[in-house]
Amino acid sequence: MSTSLFNPPNPLWHEDLPARAAMAEEEVSVMALQEDVIGVDQDKLDISRASSILRGGFIFIGMAVLLILCWFAPHVFTSIFTPPRSVLVITILTIQNLALAGYSLFLIWLDCRIPRDLPVRFDRRAGKIYVQDFSLSLNPFAHRKLLLKTFDWTDIEAELTKQAGFNGKVYMVRYALVLVVCRPGTTEALERITLRGNDIATQGLQSIWSYVRRYMEQGPSNLPTLHVRERRISLLNSLFFYMPYLAPGEEGRCYRHHMGAVELILAFLMIWFFWIWLPLGLCYYVAMRCAPESSWPEGLD
Repeated sequence: MSTSLFNPPNPLWHEDLPARAAMAEEEVSVMALQEDVIGVDQDKLDISRASSILRGGFIFIGMAVLLILCWFAPHVFTSIFTPPRSVLVITILTIQNLALAGYSLFLIWLDCRIPRDLPVRFDRRAGKIYVQDFSLSLNPFAHRKLLLKTFDWTDIEAELTKQAGFNGKVYMVRYALVLVVCRPGTTEALERITLRGNDIATQGLQSIWSYVRRYMEQGPSNLPTLHVRERRISLLNSLFFYMPYLAPGEEGRCYRHHMGAVELILAFLMIWFFWIWLPLGLCYYVAMRCAPESSWPEGLD
């Protein structure tokens, strides 16, 4: 069985991708790139990570808990004011419900405060990559801030990870492209950065890594021409965020045109959960509308 070249290995490791310094000869899929490339010129390449951040889930959970609490509220008040009354029971019920309501509101707030995007910039001129990251924590009292990390391109390698499991209805498989920051001249992994995640196949992830390597070696002149993704939030596209194979318009047609056999099978299995995906898509729209826009600091280049 193959093992990871990097130490410590990633617990979700699936395979190592071609070395950064190796000649990039793999085929590049334009479809896989157009969703994530948000800027490219002779000096820098910006790749979005918004499609890998599953927004709206905290809002969905928070709203569901609040609705359940509202439904139980009459029963709780009845138990409180109906003799025989216990001070201990009243206190426990009050604290429990207030804590659940408060944490639900916190989850809704948190989903709306995570930046819309946490992009990665590949700088050919400086030989650097810049990563925007967010110190996400489910602790209501934790300090959260937007972080800017800088790494040397010569220290970067890549790997694929795989998550698989049965959710009670279907067997789910998801892959991710992870950048591995190594100690200079070694395969010791100092940090890992997910460049793109939540993919049902590996071909698109391999294309992104091939594109990045070619760009850093040769520049954009020998790479496929891309229509850079528009950074806009629309209600219609958001509603179909979790089921893009049903999306109307040009984006939906383009997605369906490039679907392979695996994607078609998974789409058929997942389409029956549209009653969950639609409200999740609405929550995604609310979260993205409220989220702060990310931007690069002045003078970065």
